[in-house]
Amino acid sequence: MIQRISNTIVSRPTDNGRFPGGIHRFDTIDSTNNWSLEQIRLGRDPPFVCIADHQSSGRGRRGRRWVSPAGANVYLSLAWHFDSAGDRLGLLSLAQGIAVVRTLDRIGVRSAWLKWPNDVLIGADKIAGILVEARRVRTGGCDAVIGVGLNYRMPEDVSMQAGVRWTDVAHAVSGALPEKGLLVSILLDEAISACHRFALEPEAMLSDIERRIGVLKGRDVGLQLENGDRFTGTVLGVTPYGELRVCMNGEERVFNSADISLERVVHADD
Repeated sequence: MIQRISNTIVSRPTDNGRFPGGIHRFDTIDSTNNWSLEQIRLGRDPPFVCIADHQSSGRGRRGRRWVSPAGANVYLSLAWHFDSAGDRLGLLSLAQGIAVVRTLDRIGVRSAWLKWPNDVLIGADKIAGILVEARRVRTGGCDAVIGVGLNYRMPEDVSMQAGVRWTDVAHAVSGALPEKGLLVSILLDEAISACHRFALEPEAMLSDIERRIGVLKGRDVGLQLENGDRFTGTVLGVTPYGELRVCMNGEERVFNSADISLERVVHADD
């Protein structure tokens, strides 16, 4: 069934039962994450998917604007229920970052790497970002909304955040550019696989996560806290909760994705 609301198209197939809450497609929307979180508040049960051709108020981590030009990129949110993931959303974000890296690998982009806590880069250029938000957190479980913005064919004249370098699939792929619909299908397959694996064996994902962020391990990086304090340290790895382990002045400190960002991008081929 397809329902048209103003300039919005909402389609609701079950996708062979994978998404009983529907796949909802919008010409334009404020934010796929916002819409999905509101649907959970209204009682819609995951799993369901929201996909948009354009976001007027796309969001990244810490409320930063996610540039979302119409028809250019992939903007989607996957809503999923976890019975025991409420305290491990940082690890879930990293797991979904790996899902994006695997998606890119499957279409011929094999140089992507995971930058803690929620970015996927090609060299020093951002190609994707992940934003995980939770609702109805109870007794360790939660309904999570996994937002993914993946640059597909970014207009050359787009205005990005100051200091942000970007690339897209069109520039990074070796060989023919796949259709965007195929890219979305592969991305959803990998995101669902990551959800299942995360629910069953989150600890087992650590070795893969450590490998994917391995370009940072042992490197000196700049860190900036939410309160503006700045530090430097050496990356040691991640904890079972997805927190970043950093050696500072000979002592290990642990930071979660809510209070720290990597300030200095490290080239994967340095």
